[in-house]
Amino acid sequence: MITKIIIPILILLILTLLQLVVVPLISIDNVVPNIVLVYVLFYSLKNGQNAGTIFAFFMGFIYDLSSSGLIGSGMFSFTVAAFIAGYFYKENFNDIVQNPKILFLLFMLSSSLFFFFYSVLGSDGISIESQYSVILYSIFSALYTTLISLSIYLIPRNKL
Repeated sequence: MITKIIIPILILLILTLLQLVVVPLISIDNVVPNIVLVYVLFYSLKNGQNAGTIFAFFMGFIYDLSSSGLIGSGMFSFTVAAFIAGYFYKENFNDIVQNPKILFLLFMLSSSLFFFFYSVLGSDGISIESQYSVILYSIFSALYTTLISLSIYLIPRNKL
């Protein structure tokens, strides 16, 4: 039981550190993938909707504290993304990841919602002119995160 709690938290802390220090170096025009989100989505797919949502909520709190963002924006955004991903939970994890197209659409949907809510909740106010840019940022960041997640998914599978 302790390995089910301690190991994911340690992985999460390492990924949060990498997200805040290393990942901004690979940004493309201020569009940054979120590797913590990738881990949370895989966790939700593997452990189910309830476990994934609770894990994402506490992970979002840790992420908000470490990134000096608005407390609650990460918690809500990670929770929504994990809730959607956990909806596709099956007992056999391999049944979920057999079709990369479905995995791509699932990660794209969850990531888009995450980045949209994180952008909207993390800002003071959004003018009408910047609403379009928030939507574009959400889509491009979600696409970048999805491509990173699929590369993580495909590398061990093909044993490159």
